[in-house]
Amino acid sequence: MGKLINGQWLDDAQLIEFEKQQYQQSDGRFQRGTAAFRNWVTVDGSAGPTGDGSFKAQSGRYHLYAALNCPWAHRTLIYRNLKKLEDVVSLSLVKPLRTDHGWVFDASESRFTDEVYGFNALHQLYSKAVTDYTGRVTVPVLWDKQEQTM
Repeated sequence: MGKLINGQWLDDAQLIEFEKQQYQQSDGRFQRGTAAFRNWVTVDGSAGPTGDGSFKAQSGRYHLYAALNCPWAHRTLIYRNLKKLEDVVSLSLVKPLRTDHGWVFDASESRFTDEVYGFNALHQLYSKAVTDYTGRVTVPVLWDKQEQTM
């Protein structure tokens, strides 16, 4: 599904070539990268078990990016509904299909638009958070509109 490498989106074909070069330079074993975004939203904004602090629970501060066809993201939508957070955490849905640009929005369908920035693809949000981000672009994403990060 493509990947951001140093802030540049590589589609599947480009990624295959890139990873061939990487594996030729290493011992060939798969090594899972560490998560770049591991922060907690807490009542007082304290750091929680991992990550940085300053993510205080506040109505309207956070925006959820999700996909209806992703089991992990779908669970966040269920939880948001059960906890009655629809008025607290806003939502943008990506289009439920895989493209060369990964998870994408579709301005022609109001249901699948980026309500915060009007981006075309979710990888643009990752690059906004960290300009030289390297890693997979996945959902769900809880975006902090105040800190401009995940």
